[in-house]
Amino acid sequence: MMAYLKINKFSSTVFITIFTILLFSFSPLSNPLERIIAGFKRYITELPQEKVYLHLDRPNYSAGETIWFKVYLTAGSYHEPSLFSNTIYVELINSSGEVIQQDQLFSREGFAAGQLELDESLPSGNYLVRSYTNWMRNADEAYFFHKQIKIWNTQDPINNALSDETIALQFFPEGGNLINGIMSKVGFKAIGMDGLGKVVSGKVYEGEKEVATFESNQFGMGVFALMPKEGKKYTATIENSQEIVTLPKALDSGIILSVTNSPTTADLLVKVQASENSTLQTVYLLAQTRGIVCASSQADLSKKVSFTRIPKKEFPSGIAQITVLDEAGNPLAERLVFIDHQDQMTITASMDKSVYKPRERVQIDIEAKDKEGNPVAANMSLSVVDGSQVALSENKETIQSNLLLSSELKGHIESPGYYFNPSNQDRAKDLDILMLTQGWRRFTIKEALSEKVTDPEYGVEKGLTIRGVLTDEKKNQPIESGTVSYLSLFPFPESKTAVTNSKGEFEIQDLIFFDSTKIILQGKTSNGRIATILTESSYSSPQLFYQLYSDFTQPSALDQNFLTNAAVRLAIDKAFDFDNSEFALEGVEVRAKRIDQPSNISSTYGAGTVQMQVAGKPALENLLNPIDLLRGRVAGVQITGYGESAKILIQGVNSINSSMEPMLMVDDIQVRLESLLTIPVQEIEGYRVWKGADTAIFGARGSNGVIGFYTRKDLGTDKKTIQQDAALTMKGYQVEKEFYSPKYPADISSLPKPDQRATLFWAPNIQTDSSGKASVSFYNSDAEHLINGEIEGISGGGKPGSTKFNYTIEK
Repeated sequence: MMAYLKINKFSSTVFITIFTILLFSFSPLSNPLERIIAGFKRYITELPQEKVYLHLDRPNYSAGETIWFKVYLTAGSYHEPSLFSNTIYVELINSSGEVIQQDQLFSREGFAAGQLELDESLPSGNYLVRSYTNWMRNADEAYFFHKQIKIWNTQDPINNALSDETIALQFFPEGGNLINGIMSKVGFKAIGMDGLGKVVSGKVYEGEKEVATFESNQFGMGVFALMPKEGKKYTATIENSQEIVTLPKALDSGIILSVTNSPTTADLLVKVQASENSTLQTVYLLAQTRGIVCASSQADLSKKVSFTRIPKKEFPSGIAQITVLDEAGNPLAERLVFIDHQDQMTITASMDKSVYKPRERVQIDIEAKDKEGNPVAANMSLSVVDGSQVALSENKETIQSNLLLSSELKGHIESPGYYFNPSNQDRAKDLDILMLTQGWRRFTIKEALSEKVTDPEYGVEKGLTIRGVLTDEKKNQPIESGTVSYLSLFPFPESKTAVTNSKGEFEIQDLIFFDSTKIILQGKTSNGRIATILTESSYSSPQLFYQLYSDFTQPSALDQNFLTNAAVRLAIDKAFDFDNSEFALEGVEVRAKRIDQPSNISSTYGAGTVQMQVAGKPALENLLNPIDLLRGRVAGVQITGYGESAKILIQGVNSINSSMEPMLMVDDIQVRLESLLTIPVQEIEGYRVWKGADTAIFGARGSNGVIGFYTRKDLGTDKKTIQQDAALTMKGYQVEKEFYSPKYPADISSLPKPDQRATLFWAPNIQTDSSGKASVSFYNSDAEHLINGEIEGISGGGKPGSTKFNYTIEK
């Protein structure tokens, strides 16, 4: 039997072949499809989804180095560079889930570049780079960009490898449920304690009877067939394990949805089958990709089974969600499939030779083309690293795998680049198994069926925001209908005014300023009288739900070579800069008398050994907690760890030999570390450190040294007080720094200093011209190894692309 079916895709019409007993028809007045389609259109129109992707120069770093990154911000179903948000947040998070560094970057038409400068005292461990916009906070935190990296510190002991071989085994029936009496595909996934897939094989039992076997791929995933029977229980065991895992319970009545996505055919084969006792007569089929409804239809299930083919050309590249619904629009079964038209941007990198000399100039010619071979204007970033220190995995995440795959699925995707690497022959089969075992995280049918889109809690940020309260200091009351005026002269003159609400609150939005900038705020009542402004100086970072594994294993041979060179690299960075003609001086002794700046701190215990003023210094005021004020800034004070797990030692006989921490004080009152961490840095006027003979005033209490923090007397809670026309220094957008790359002259004999850069070159802002071409050049290091390069980017039309290249350095 053959019928013709109209497919919803921007008014296009295609023919679909119907197999076995199937009757499709449209009935706009009685089916829920039009409501669902309208709902999806509302979502992609009123709540366009933004995505952030960061290209990092490499995956491994040592404490004290700099992480260089490029930000790609896209919006909408076609991943076009976003013109919505201008503010992008980038955070560094430790293995305890604490945000230890945060910066705001200004997005110019969907692009930004920046850096995270790592403290030299960071302990070795797994860290997370997270990025998002304020608009993205309206969705699940899972939408944010997450990238796990390793940071090594040569002074830290390295933990041993994980010894626990516990494996979690999960099963995922195709479509969502097992139905008694119907043969179904069952996906499975085996995960170890480190969150990575484990290769397993095993058996499935019906009671005591073996009914199926299974074997995973390299990522611990696989699929097998099973027809459950009424009243039977199904379990599974893994080879060489005594653990018994129970499979999901089969339903007595319902439907199954099965989709065959063969890379050799142009269509998806969709099968819908109902159980013999099912009362369902009519169901609806809906297929969508990133909110774009590509196909919808009504099916007659009176004969219990139906087949249909949907042309893949109806879908854009990416994950398609195929859903079966009842007449009320309730989802009955769901299946994800990946459509790969291989229509992404193609990037090529060319050099005039494959072998270069140390410190020789290298030029790379870059060309970007679309699927048809036409030149493409694109924005790109380039990283070149020493292959003997840093590995660029062939299967690492790229902008292509992130936008089309990782950002659409729940949970960690191991080696996402594997599914886009043409050299992996089984990638299409393994990708379909991934679709069976990973959860869908986009907006749902239920949301699409709602009558209206929920008003977003978080708005699109076109600039920075200053918030606060206007108060009458004498009456200690908020001022309603007052005005707060803002003035800034850098980077350009700008002034704005906000009116306070009934609680005296105000917001001045869409401000553009960079680094630590002085601004002027003035508050007035409705009758023109000068009033006091309390500005909020704290930022509430979104809660972290991403699972970051804290276990850190022994370094590999490549990691060990990286660590061996770490100290040398840091010394080189500090010792000289060819561009500025700066040289390191050795054996220089400077004798001088210290002149202390006037301090507002008053302490019962005197001046102490070291004094540090915090208030009025933006670089200090914008740190996350009081302990960070000392980290790397006071000689003889050693801090490891973060938050409540931080360890503080002051050099001296007692503190080093007995590993005892110093006494902590706030306003001359002894406190515990956890109490100290509750105080915002913005409330601290300064601190003092007592060590050596200066601790005698504390008696035995001060035997391990003393650190005292002193709060500002002009502040309340987390607000900064401003009176009259007050100049206030605020932290603005991060200023992008230039990656240091030496420029060697023809005669390098006069430049004996070693050059062992791990990242030879980093270029975050490459723009191809109308012919799709661009060129960059740089100088090699002293490495005599294989050099690896990586280019990533996106076209103006939202087509991502990436490529890798390599060459060799020999004398």
